[in-house]
Parts: sequence; C-alpha cells; structure tokens
Amino acid sequence: MRIVPFIAAAVVTSGLIIVLNSKLILTAPLGKLVSPQHGIWQNAEPASEDFTAELKFPQLNGKVDVYLDDRLVPHIFAEQENDAYFVQGFLHAKFRLWQMELQTFAAGGRASEILGEKGLVHDREFRRLGMVYAAEIALAEMKKDPVIWAQCDTYTAGVNAYIETLTESSLPLEYKLIGYKPEKWSNLKTSLFLKYMSYDLASHDDDFELTNAKSYFSAADFSLLFPDNQDSLDPIIPKGTILENQKLVPVIPPTADSVYFKQAEVVVRENSKPDRNNGSNNWAVSGAKTRSGAPILCNDPHLGLNLPSLWYEIQISTPAFNAYGVSFPGAPGVIIGYNDSCAFGFTNGGRDVRDYYEIIFKDDTRQEYSFNGNWKKPGSG
Repeated sequence: MRIVPFIAAAVVTSGLIIVLNSKLILTAPLGKLVSPQHGIWQNAEPASEDFTAELKFPQLNGKVDVYLDDRLVPHIFAEQENDAYFVQGFLHAKFRLWQMELQTFAAGGRASEILGEKGLVHDREFRRLGMVYAAEIALAEMKKDPVIWAQCDTYTAGVNAYIETLTESSLPLEYKLIGYKPEKWSNLKTSLFLKYMSYDLASHDDDFELTNAKSYFSAADFSLLFPDNQDSLDPIIPKGTILENQKLVPVIPPTADSVYFKQAEVVVRENSKPDRNNGSNNWAVSGAKTRSGAPILCNDPHLGLNLPSLWYEIQISTPAFNAYGVSFPGAPGVIIGYNDSCAFGFTNGGRDVRDYYEIIFKDDTRQEYSFNGNWKKPGSG
C-alpha cells in the first residue's frame, strides 16, 4: 500500500507540470507568469532604475544626455538632431512598446495574429479600407524627403535597439500575459500608425443619415438644413470687417435668413452664459490680455482619453531647436507643444471625408469592374 502515495504524488506533480506549462488557464503558460526569475515579478521594479547607469549605443554620432524628472518625463539633450530621434524611439519603446505594436497591428489588419479570432472582424474592416496600401504610398512620399527619411530611420533604429535588449525576464508585462514576443519596428509601421491617426481624426461620415434625410425632406428644406457650407462654421469675425486701432467694428448680424440665426432673434442678453460644454478649444489670446503678459494658444485635437495615454510627454533639445510638449509613441518629433519662439498645435475639424460606393464586377473572376458605363481592370485608371 506504500506505493499509493508515490502514485498520487506523481499524478499531482505531472498535473501541475501540464497546467503550469500549458495555456489551459490563461493565454500564456501560468508557470512562466509566476516564475520568480522570468515572470511578472520582474516587472515590479521602478522604471527609472536602469537609467541611473550610462547607456551607450554605437548608432549615436554625438553626445546625448537624458534626464527623467520626477514624473518620468524624459528631457533629451543631443548634439546631433537625428541622435535625439534615436533616443526618442528607444524611450517610446521602453515605456510604450505594447501600445505601439498593438496600434500598428490594428491599423494593418493584423490584430487577430495577437488576439486570435476576436480580432477578425476588426482586421477585415481595416483590410477593406486599404490601410497598408495607404501607408505604403505615404512611405514612398516620405522617402523622397531625405530629412524626414533620416528621422524615421533613426527613430526606427532606436525602437529596435530597445527590442534587442529584451530578454524573457525583461519583456513588458503585456507580452508575458499573452505569451507573445515583439516584432521588429520599421518605417512602414511608423507610416501605418500615422494612417491610423488619420483614420481616428477623419473617419467621420454622415452618408447614411443624410441619405435618409434626403428621402424624407423636400429638396428645398434639405438644402436649408444641410447646406454645403454651414454658416455656423464661419469665422466669428465677419468677412469685410475693418480693423481700426486694433478695435473690431461691431459685428453685424447676417441679413439673410439662416437656419441658425434670424435677424429678429439675434439678441444679446446680459444674463445669458455660454454653454461650457459647447465649442472647441481652438483659440489664441494676445499677451496684452493675459495676467502673465505671455500669449496663450489653445487647441483641441478631438482625441479620446486612453489608458495608456495616446500622448507621451517629452522634451527634445538640439542645436537646431528646443521643443517641449507631447509626442506620439510610434512617430518621431514633438506633435503639440512649444519651442523657444512659439507654441504650436492643431484642432480637428471633424469633416465628412468618407464616401461609400458599390463595386459591380463583370463576372466571378473580379478582373473587371463597372465605371461610368465601361468595364475597367484594376489599376487601369
């Protein structure tokens, strides 16, 4: 009977080995996740610890100093401009590699390669949109500019320099949780990410809603409700306003009827207050009107709140410029911020820039499609 405990112990041990080294419970082997040497415990160290030592890269052409402040915001001081983008790529990868990779896989219709079947619907949509094709065209244009191409090259080299330092124990937490290892970065991925941002900012359309409205309203009413150019979008300074001694001529209400304003309804009431939730933060104030004496620029990209943030705060200082602001993990440079001379930003207009069309093929071979009553082959113009 003494053999029974040994058999039981062997069965339990074998069961634990199978469970800990398989994906029966999680998408990654549980044993690797809880391993003290290689698992999630290795991701508990402060992110700034490995920046106390001097980092050296053979790809750098000059001296680069990096200072992480108390919020882990990096301040890069480089003798050569492209060296700054190399370090920026390294830092983006160190702190946001999973975010960068998932965004580009999503843009290229490859999310299912990481997430499995749950990503198929998304991938089919983005492949139909032709995101990779658009990114390749943009990449060809970027390559024509030697300055932009050098920035992309050095940024990509910086991202890959960080990826090459990764070991099983130092992989970011997200990779350990799903049992996946990062793919090398490329300039195409940078272009894909920028196309993904274009999609996020400009994929708006009202085609289906407006088509239904057009079938309901008369042509005259539809034209009044949905003019080609909304008068509510006109600048608040009327056309033809003359500026005298920096004072604006009083605003004259429009004479023609508008769906938004009518002559009899334009009345200013002292007790009315603007809706704090209405409007876009795209304005500038002269330093003559601020307490500090410095001008203020406010912009509103209309981007969502994400975790981690879509933005990555950074300062880049080179002999050519000194800029502080926010960057996109996945692309070089400071996107919104200020330098020694001015502040810069952008506001998204949210225009309808997408249209829908139906492709009619000549037959099941799909080698010819109908266009203006003629059969054309793909790529024939």
